[in-house]
Amino acid sequence: MKRITFALCIIFISLSTMAQGTLQERLKGNPKIDSLVSKVAALGGSGQVSYYYDGKLHKTVSIFCSLMNDFEPTSPTGDPQRDERNQRIDSVWKERCEQGNRIYNIVRNTRKALTDEAKESYTWEYHRNGTDSVRYTIALGEYQSGDTMQTWQRQREVQYYGAPEIITFRYDPLANNDGSPLMSKGFGHFRYEYTPDSVWRQMKDLVPFNKAAYTALLQPILKQKGITSRQFYVYCDSTYTFEKESWDHNEKEFLIRENTISPRQPKSETRGTIYTINSKELADSVLSQLIRTTWTFLENNPDISFHFEPYAYYGIKAMNELFENLDYRRVMGFYHIYLHAMSNNEYNIVFLEGTGDMMIPMEWLILKSWKNGKVVYDKKRMKNLPPKQARSVTSFSRFTSTRQYEPID
Repeated sequence: MKRITFALCIIFISLSTMAQGTLQERLKGNPKIDSLVSKVAALGGSGQVSYYYDGKLHKTVSIFCSLMNDFEPTSPTGDPQRDERNQRIDSVWKERCEQGNRIYNIVRNTRKALTDEAKESYTWEYHRNGTDSVRYTIALGEYQSGDTMQTWQRQREVQYYGAPEIITFRYDPLANNDGSPLMSKGFGHFRYEYTPDSVWRQMKDLVPFNKAAYTALLQPILKQKGITSRQFYVYCDSTYTFEKESWDHNEKEFLIRENTISPRQPKSETRGTIYTINSKELADSVLSQLIRTTWTFLENNPDISFHFEPYAYYGIKAMNELFENLDYRRVMGFYHIYLHAMSNNEYNIVFLEGTGDMMIPMEWLILKSWKNGKVVYDKKRMKNLPPKQARSVTSFSRFTSTRQYEPID
């Protein structure tokens, strides 16, 4: 019996691996883009790679880059200790400047290589007195269904629609550049979108997200030795008045607030579960397991709306999203998984679900509950992490967004 069970497990794992490979193969896209992401990562940068399904499958890659002003070393002061310290600081800044320039050049070189393969492309550049403005748009391939590619243009901006691969790059100078060696000349954004299929699946034909089944697959991973968990709860109704938005983390009340519209909800609940790991080795292993399991789930549950970032990492001062259910047009609920790190000794995997507005208070790291502005803290967490510090270590990724609800019958 044990041999039969073991054999069945091997078959299941093999089939899951094959299925997982099938979905990933469909979403692979252009190898030059994967090479670009690898090269940028090797230089210390990052390419945000994500996959989503909203009636079509998509792979997107975003890379931000900058050109720095020419580096100038600090002039000698005559004080040996101060000069030695300045040299150490200069070496760091010089490396950052060179890193930014190398990433920018790799992005542009990739763009040039892809232009040679383009079905259609658009280029506009302006260079004068050290000031650059750049616009590139590239369309690659064509759909077998005979869809006609469309072009949209407004002044110097061109967009293509109806091609499997669309690449855009925009670089603009920094308006208040003072020439300082520590300041950027400008910033660029490279974006790649791969959409293997041309036909949209109607929203009414999509399969509802099976939260219970997905969560059940993840629970054995999250119950491993070395992982602790705790929960927090957020409740808000129409009796609460929101304060004016502020970008000062000492004043802002919410790290993330995802508002519902049409119809506006009179009552909102957010339930958060935080899984904490105090070992980088274990945290990396758990993340790898979550990613593999998610790929398998998506392969075995086609036609659900999702957003998945398998290259997400534990962000310092940021909550980086790993997975999101995009079924919000069908139901009022939400389901997100975020990654967060507090320095190098605490790694958090945060599950958020609920109805109405999704609200994450700034002090979520030490929060027990938040009800219409009344806060209750987790006393154990507060011993080592007072509210001000809790705000500080999560203050990077605060934002407000909206979620449209359109019930589908």
